Amino acid sequence: MIHILDEIVLDASQVPTVLQWLDERYLPGLPARRTLSLLQRWVSPPVAVPDAPITLWLLWQVTDTYGYYGMRGTAGPEVAAFWADVDALCQHRRRHVMADAASPLPQALEKADAQ
Repeated sequence: MIHILDEIVLDASQVPTVLQWLDERYLPGLPARRTLSLLQRWVSPPVAVPDAPITLWLLWQVTDTYGYYGMRGTAGPEVAAFWADVDALCQHRRRHVMADAASPLPQALEKADAQ
């Protein structure tokens, strides 16, 4: 299992807009074209602090390496447009791609052994 954690730093007033775009523009196309599923949405801190940014965290899941690269390979222009619009609103965005540390991916071990 691979988890993808999107970290989106933005003004608290923009969180509803991003969540609306997610629900209306991004999520409806997932079943037809991608192996990605959204597991959770969080904000941190859990309250809006005046003049301070908030972080929106989106936790996604894909089943395996093939699903991860398949997800990336099938992202069309609507996906790029969604993220470009999010980037225009946010101060900073990072994507963390993670797997279980106890079960490293075989490809990662082969590269480490070759060095």
